[in-house]
Amino acid sequence: MGIKAPKSIYEYIKLSKLRVVELLLVTTVPSMIISIYGMPPISLIILTLFGGTCLAVSANVLNQVFEIEKDMLMARTSNRPLVKGTITKTSAVYYSVALGTIGFFVLQAYVNILAALIALIANLYYVFVYTLYLKSRTKQNIVIGGASGAAPTLIGWAATTGTLDLGAWILFGIVFMWTPAHFWALSILHKDDYANASFPMLPNTASERETIKYIAIYSCSTLLMSLLAAPVLQLGLVYLFIAIALGTHLMINVLHLYQDKRTPGSFFALSNTYLALLFLGIVIDVLWTLRLIEI
Repeated sequence: MGIKAPKSIYEYIKLSKLRVVELLLVTTVPSMIISIYGMPPISLIILTLFGGTCLAVSANVLNQVFEIEKDMLMARTSNRPLVKGTITKTSAVYYSVALGTIGFFVLQAYVNILAALIALIANLYYVFVYTLYLKSRTKQNIVIGGASGAAPTLIGWAATTGTLDLGAWILFGIVFMWTPAHFWALSILHKDDYANASFPMLPNTASERETIKYIAIYSCSTLLMSLLAAPVLQLGLVYLFIAIALGTHLMINVLHLYQDKRTPGSFFALSNTYLALLFLGIVIDVLWTLRLIEI
């Protein structure tokens, strides 16, 4: 018989919402690569991702601590450990503080202080600006709060260069513009949940058609930012082709969403894939260019 981990470990894994690691991986590593136009040491990548993940999970946990009552009212979140009581609020706070402390220490000690400060600010911004203030007060919550989700691009750039150049802010801008359209699709899917919890998400304060118009605006802005990245980051035709193809596909599917030919849930999944492939395109372009230089 294999060794089984205690059930409490699974509850803490569930509390951690480790899907955040996907966004960290998708945006941080390409940012590190393009910032130096080459591959950083694997140890630096691992330490940056580890520290960033600890701080991001720390923020996720505190978000759930502050929203237990709200989560009880939503079907989507009613099975979370804090709602079920399988983890106490006190334990969750200790877990969050411990992870945040470890993450900051790792980044400042083994990466650099700028990367550590950006990650810490993103953590505090998500918890105290987005969760405690914006989310329950304005329909533009995800627009302003999206800055924390775009921070991994800055963390990655700072980790390899120790600075924040224009290129870092272009990558930040791509994720910042992508976030509202991505999240509003999910909000349409769960608008009844948000209504029950009295969160003024855009689909609850405007019609679904109006929300999709805003999704179109931010998707178009994402496409434009992705094209601007080509000259600013000195990317080549490989990236430009990928950015145009992905952006065109994204906008076609926004139209399909408006025409009820695509569901909000499927558009949410598609936008995830869009961001992953776009940042992968940056890596492919850099590696392809370096290969040509070597030849």
